[in-house]
Amino acid sequence: MSKPAQLEYFKQFKPDLAILPELKFSNIDLLEPDEFRWVTNNHTNPKPKGLGVLTYNNFKITDLPRDEDMEIFIPLIIEKDDFRLNLLAVWNFYYACKQGRFRGVRGEHCLEWSAIRHYSKLFTNPSIVIGDWNFGPKCFAESFQRMSTAFQSHNLKSMYHHFYKIDLAETNHPTFVTTRKNYHQIDHFFGSSFFLENMKEYSVEDFKNVVLSDHAPILVEIADPN
Repeated sequence: MSKPAQLEYFKQFKPDLAILPELKFSNIDLLEPDEFRWVTNNHTNPKPKGLGVLTYNNFKITDLPRDEDMEIFIPLIIEKDDFRLNLLAVWNFYYACKQGRFRGVRGEHCLEWSAIRHYSKLFTNPSIVIGDWNFGPKCFAESFQRMSTAFQSHNLKSMYHHFYKIDLAETNHPTFVTTRKNYHQIDHFFGSSFFLENMKEYSVEDFKNVVLSDHAPILVEIADPN
């Protein structure tokens, strides 16, 4: 996210909130956020990529307690004026945990399911979970179904499937392309009733428009709470 064409592409969206996996810390200044948080799990690389949470238009960020072993799951409060929401930003590596007590753990106690259980107290209304899970409706479908069911038990639903009124097993808008040109939807928004009821638009950029990335931006517009 340092090439002029990438910066121009990003800034045209004029977001209030941006969740950016695979972001280098050194590139954050170029994106000119009002505030940001950034976390990496690659502590050996001198210039690692991480997950960035950036705010604009006077939205503020407040940190919430974070389990360091859960790597790139970032719990935050995002607020402006009288509006406040809980955010869990995610860059999940799907059984590729690099450190701590979840390294190499599979099954019921692996990082994904443990993180959802651990942070479930945040899933009040309004709350939202946004990020790259590295699985989806057609890519590790069983895991996606399990994740969706877990969020539904806390009254959060897939905003994509809610907006397009399609079954959780379906997807018509890939968000990731592999080097072999296989397309998958692995980036997801799960929102509480506030977001489901006030969502005006949910769109995924066509890959023919995407600039120097293997992920397509997801653009979600929510009606102004004020």
